[in-house]
Amino acid sequence: MTGAAAALAPEIAAAAFLHSLAKPAHILVAISGGSDSTGLLIALAEQLNSSPHSDFTLSAITIDHGLRASAADEALEVAALCAQYGISHFTRRWDGAKPTSGIMAAAREARYELMANLADEISADVIVTAHTADDQRETLAMRGARGGKARDEASTGIADAMLFDRRIWIVRPFLSCRRADIRAYLETHGLSWLEDPSNEDTRYERVRTRMRLAAQPLDTIAANNGANRVALAERAAAWLDEHVTVHAAALCAIRRSALLEDAPVVAYALSYLAAVFGGEVYGPGRDPMDRILAFVKGGIPGRRTAGGVVFDLRREALYLMRESRNIGPLALLPGARGIWDGRLEVVNQGSAPVCVRAAGADDASIFPPSLPRGAVRRARAAMPRITSDEAGTAPDVTVAPYLAPFDRFLTRFDLMFADRLSVAFGRQAYMRPPLSVL
Repeated sequence: MTGAAAALAPEIAAAAFLHSLAKPAHILVAISGGSDSTGLLIALAEQLNSSPHSDFTLSAITIDHGLRASAADEALEVAALCAQYGISHFTRRWDGAKPTSGIMAAAREARYELMANLADEISADVIVTAHTADDQRETLAMRGARGGKARDEASTGIADAMLFDRRIWIVRPFLSCRRADIRAYLETHGLSWLEDPSNEDTRYERVRTRMRLAAQPLDTIAANNGANRVALAERAAAWLDEHVTVHAAALCAIRRSALLEDAPVVAYALSYLAAVFGGEVYGPGRDPMDRILAFVKGGIPGRRTAGGVVFDLRREALYLMRESRNIGPLALLPGARGIWDGRLEVVNQGSAPVCVRAAGADDASIFPPSLPRGAVRRARAAMPRITSDEAGTAPDVTVAPYLAPFDRFLTRFDLMFADRLSVAFGRQAYMRPPLSVL
């Protein structure tokens, strides 16, 4: 849902966030030293100082991505600022080889992993980042230019809350704040900030978009709380409950009548189901998904493939299962954990290395006898067989379904649907957001 709204002053946004946060709470603030993150840290600290709350703890983390020689010195400057306010500060570095392409996405993954690991260490309840209304506008512009990965993604923008790795929520209290207002707030406190030279590097799409938008004043901001997306996810969750059954985490059965219901719901649900059964973060692209939707609504029995998933339309139901092609093996040393084919989380609890391959399930009784034999045969062919690398040693592993679109990054917008799907796979629902109001 996009419209015009007034921007919030930084101190107002910080107060609203603290008011909505479940208490007690240990807040971990991600701060680079730039104006946005510095403003967020100071606004939270000032709110807590002006009205002391013994049930809040504030800590801060700076990530050194190992990409600029000056980053270590910048982290020291941030640490000094935190010391002035009595805030515990931690620096974590992204070590190791860096990819030659997709560096921004890789840095994002590393950044969130390092933050979540520290949150575990210090028992933080929530991570906050300083994404702003300016970032939101840039994101909406970029997604609009690309056409969006899905029909409704271009209008949702950055989520106000996101669950990372099924273990901690990341909240963005400044999404309704303008960068200019944040800088003015810092200036009134006599504080400066650091400038990241990568913000001027036109190799990055966001920088180019920011420069293009600079000539257009941000008088109002996008009133984008994802309400339409949340409503769609809620309807899709109800549709899933009523019409969909998942068998052995390998075969999905959807009642035929359900395919003729609310078209946006069917498109949303089928796209995510395809992503889950294909082991992909995203569902098939727009054109392949359009062909699948036309096929299932046409009503003529047959099979189609998209995104590594077989869509098998029968008289009574539509069946989804992973294609048995292009499934690589996974080798795990003792004690190691891995994701096989984007669909299963496997932990080797034994003393010998193991290998996971798509060799087919031996036991057909894991599927109800009422299911079509052909659909069951294809589903079994894409199921794992786990063997030990040591002769005579039985593998000792745990295997659990992995939902690729949600288990690493789950926005609040899609939480209700993801919850229902997780339960359909025999898992627990996802962790609740730590906020009473969003």
